[in-house]
Amino acid sequence: MVLSKILFITGGFLLLALGIAGIILPILPATPFLLGASFCFMKSSERLYRWLMTHKYFGPRIRRIGEAGLTLREKIGIYALVFAMLLPVIILTPSLHLRIFLVVLLAVKAFVFIRIKTARSGAVPVEAVRPEREPAENTDVK
Repeated sequence: MVLSKILFITGGFLLLALGIAGIILPILPATPFLLGASFCFMKSSERLYRWLMTHKYFGPRIRRIGEAGLTLREKIGIYALVFAMLLPVIILTPSLHLRIFLVVLLAVKAFVFIRIKTARSGAVPVEAVRPEREPAENTDVK
């Protein structure tokens, strides 16, 4: 049990790091890594899972995508940005191996986007998806 908990926590932090890198780099999909990190933390540590789900930046994204998915407009916008950033590299690079790698990467990203639920536009705003929190303890002195 302890070994699996350590492996899930390690995997969660690794996936979280890749998710953060995916927010910055256009070649990595951030969302699947963040969803994977939330799964690993859910399996290993309630405290880390709660931290991730209530995080200012990651929490709303994970909850909204987990419950409603991405809108078609978001999917197209994200993929178009990635395609626009990688297309010049694919065209201008002299390396055939790099071209093949980037085309495969675009195909994998498209496959990941197809697998994510497609939400209706405006179906679930980020503000409407709130994490379930423990009720506050009564601190009144009687």
